Amino acid sequence: MEIRTLPLDHLGLVSGVFDQLDIADLIDDRLPKKRNHNLEHSRLIKAMILNGLGYVGQRLYLFPEFYEKLPVERLLGEGVTAADLNDDALGRTLDAIYAYGPTELFNDIALKVMSQLDLGVQRLHADTTSFSVQGNYEGPSGRNAIEITLGHSKDGRMDLKQFVLGLVTNQDGIPLFAQAHSGNASDKNTIMESFLKIKSGLYLDDAAYYIADSAVYSEKNIRQLGTETLWITRVPATLTECKQLIDSDLDMVECFDPRYKCFSTTSNYKDIPQKWVVYQSEPMQARMEKTFEKRLEKEDRQAEKDLAKLRRREFACEADAIKEAELWIAKLPLYRFKDLSVKSVVKKVEKKRGRPKNGEKLIEVYLIDGGIELDYDKVLKEKSKLGRFILASNDINIDPDTILSYYKGQQEVERGFRFLKVSTPV
Repeated sequence: MEIRTLPLDHLGLVSGVFDQLDIADLIDDRLPKKRNHNLEHSRLIKAMILNGLGYVGQRLYLFPEFYEKLPVERLLGEGVTAADLNDDALGRTLDAIYAYGPTELFNDIALKVMSQLDLGVQRLHADTTSFSVQGNYEGPSGRNAIEITLGHSKDGRMDLKQFVLGLVTNQDGIPLFAQAHSGNASDKNTIMESFLKIKSGLYLDDAAYYIADSAVYSEKNIRQLGTETLWITRVPATLTECKQLIDSDLDMVECFDPRYKCFSTTSNYKDIPQKWVVYQSEPMQARMEKTFEKRLEKEDRQAEKDLAKLRRREFACEADAIKEAELWIAKLPLYRFKDLSVKSVVKKVEKKRGRPKNGEKLIEVYLIDGGIELDYDKVLKEKSKLGRFILASNDINIDPDTILSYYKGQQEVERGFRFLKVSTPV
């Protein structure tokens, strides 16, 4: 008697959870089998999920080879063989998903799971990531198709075309909403679109906080969320009001997490009352100080070159020379002049070699003289403000420790993206 051993590994757990949640029944209701092929769409979707979680990045035509090494019937049901999982069958299922709507199907599954499990939705974290792809891609072939094109790559691959995926998770990192977008889609629009769709499509507690990075912070977006929807986001550092507050001398207090200090205030940005909290992160400050030192070294070399050019410039009077020196040093806020002076030089009108002849016409010009040095008081003051950022919420009564704790939960959606990048072949 020949005994053959095949590994289940973690895929057995995934298969069991899929069955226990009755996801197959929902899929077959939404995507009924309309042609005479062996397997229902639910089994083929389950097969694709298991393949994706196998961390091997198999393409569709290699599915049979992947499943030849696994106990297919234990995972997918009695009578199913690896040969049933061919690219034709998988392609038909992908066509059915497209026709129904990938986002709609995902939302239906999320709703069903939420109705069976007490997941809790105290916080909704939203973000986007990009998937870079190789090869040539034509324009969208369908009305609802996305366009794979060049855009802002979060992988740093500006040379490759891409598509964008928006994801919303709860506070435990469980995906509740996902939607693919064209490769040049803007975060300001896609994140807000995700929030509005999940708000209308899922049954959520009114006390749930919508949390996103600074891309969502704009007058249009925070007005769309309304006053009844609670939100927390980072304020863009490009805003004038944000810059002024970060550069201010603030009486900051230590947070519950000793790595952070904070200062609370209120803002009426765009006539929307909200709470702003300035945080200073010790780990971020340490990282930024290294970058700051490198920047100073580069600026120091450039400033010396520019000063040499300034010394060679000729001015008609002493006042003009001093005025130009003041304008020049104002562009270097961390520097000051050392032994600044203006000297006069007599020179010939015509540029000829040799000493001036008797009676030859001469003119007097003025030159800037002196050096520059770092103003260490200003440098120390600048360093003391590194690592600052502002979080805002329309919940005026929320305390700074809660805002920080909730916002740090944004790491959950980032973990979800890292997982998807590992498990999704593109």
